[in-house]
Amino acid sequence: MMKQRNRWMIGLVAVLLVGSVVVLAKPGEYLPSTPPSNKVPLPSDPAISLEWTGPEIVKVNQPADYTLTVKNACAQTLHKVIVQVRVPKETTVKSTKPESKANDGVYLFELGTMESNSSKAISMNLAQATRGELQAQAWVTFTGTAAMKAQVKEPKLGVTIRAPEKAIAGDKIPVEYVVTNTGDVTIDDVVLKLSNSSTPPMAGKTLKPGEAHKMTDEFLATTSGTMTYEAVATGRDGLTGLAKASTLVQAPKIEVTLTGPEERPIGKKALYTASVRNCGDVPVTGLVVREYIPATFRVSASGAGGVVSQSGEQLQWTVGDLAAGAVKKLEFEGTCSAAGSLRHTVEAVADRKVKATTECTTKVEGIPALRMELVDSVDPVEKSAETVYEIKVTNTGTKADSNIVISCTLPKEFEFVSCKGPTSGKNVKLAVQSATAKHPSTVVF
Repeated sequence: MMKQRNRWMIGLVAVLLVGSVVVLAKPGEYLPSTPPSNKVPLPSDPAISLEWTGPEIVKVNQPADYTLTVKNACAQTLHKVIVQVRVPKETTVKSTKPESKANDGVYLFELGTMESNSSKAISMNLAQATRGELQAQAWVTFTGTAAMKAQVKEPKLGVTIRAPEKAIAGDKIPVEYVVTNTGDVTIDDVVLKLSNSSTPPMAGKTLKPGEAHKMTDEFLATTSGTMTYEAVATGRDGLTGLAKASTLVQAPKIEVTLTGPEERPIGKKALYTASVRNCGDVPVTGLVVREYIPATFRVSASGAGGVVSQSGEQLQWTVGDLAAGAVKKLEFEGTCSAAGSLRHTVEAVADRKVKATTECTTKVEGIPALRMELVDSVDPVEKSAETVYEIKVTNTGTKADSNIVISCTLPKEFEFVSCKGPTSGKNVKLAVQSATAKHPSTVVF
């Protein structure tokens, strides 16, 4: 590193005697009165020369003009140049140019800034009342500067994270971290820390200007939501870089419904419809729908919605892909051979462990079917003789029947004697509606 030096010049004195005097000086040194040759390079250290010019002989009380030339004799700009001139008591200063400030025989000229190799003139009109030497003493003070140049460079530590904006649950997400020195000077002791890793993936790394260091990692998206990544890079001299990124994880989601009759007689066909809907934001792939067939149910027809196959107690549709928001309907038809509660279960499964199930219950009931037989025991029947008729009722259906009433209307030529059976019968006399009424009485069990 270069050192800057400021040098001050004080006490540079030029004495006006007779003729001209040139003084070239720098701090701590007085030079001969011979002016430097133009061929000699100007010194780099601060230096000013003072030169008096004017008449060698003047008369008593006769004003004379004298000029003090102030020259910057160095290769740099000088600041706050101040020239002071002391005159004896017997000497009168008639005028000065530029204007000066007088204090007890000392005249002060503030010349300000002087560029390299420039000069300024001070004019003084002097008169002396006594014989002898006219003597004026001048000195200069100023501030010198020393210039220096150094290249100032800046290290810049940057971090970027590259990750997909969206992913599907169950997939692996690749993430790339890049640490870069975007400045123009080397960075030492670079350390990278990740929010999801306790061990720094990079430590003590040196990055040259423009150099980048890349690292990759992979994460498994297990559930839907937002996955966030954060990386912090630090380097020597307190350098820091920060980056954040995130991935929206979307999960495929399906729901399945099954509709069918709430009640159905035994042996009657029942139609069932399964509906699978993709209620997620991404397509569903590898969709398969299965109907688990109850033991008492026999499939008579199936189809619609995909390739269908039946194996044992399972009916399966291979659907394949289902777009987001799409619905697929599947149908099957069959009969039940036994009364009771018939439960159908439908399961829909797809890739990435997507699954949904539903159930539908149908109440299966039997059908009562009554068969009645009437048999006469004596045929033909003699007049005024008794005869017996047997009534036999059979339920040939699949469901019990109740509140059964058997009514037997007797011809008018018959007279009811008695009856017997599971219940006691009774003879009901019917009112004669007309002369032609044929059925005067009825036996009811």
